[in-house]
Amino acid sequence: MNNKPKILIIEDDADLVAAIRIQLEKKGYDIAVAYNPEEGKEKLNQEEVDLIILDVMFGSKGEPKGFDFAQKMRYNKQFSGIPILMLTAVNAQKPHFKFSPETDGEYLPVDSFLDKPVQSEELFRKVESLLQQKTSKWQNYPHKEE
Repeated sequence: MNNKPKILIIEDDADLVAAIRIQLEKKGYDIAVAYNPEEGKEKLNQEEVDLIILDVMFGSKGEPKGFDFAQKMRYNKQFSGIPILMLTAVNAQKPHFKFSPETDGEYLPVDSFLDKPVQSEELFRKVESLLQQKTSKWQNYPHKEE
């Protein structure tokens, strides 16, 4: 029986995936990988996942498929409770934009954000915090918690 928390990384940058995977496996996590949201959905149907690390932009055109994926997850009761840690380079590229779960949660129901380039200690801290949280604060999206 495998008691290690399972983390699904959905990211199209293979080098970043490899780096995150190595770091998290060293910490004892079981890792699954998908290189786009469609593949991520397939993995969710095949495996039980404790946390999703999700990129915002996908493909050469930089389509914001991560936004759509996060919202679809919250509308699907089977997956709505899985915490999502969103990876973004937007805050680094456009500092005035500043995504935040507190201010953007209604439009982007993820539990936390992590800026690229990913710093190891920040990654570990956020992953551990979200795994301890056990379920997404957006589990009942689009309804606000009472």
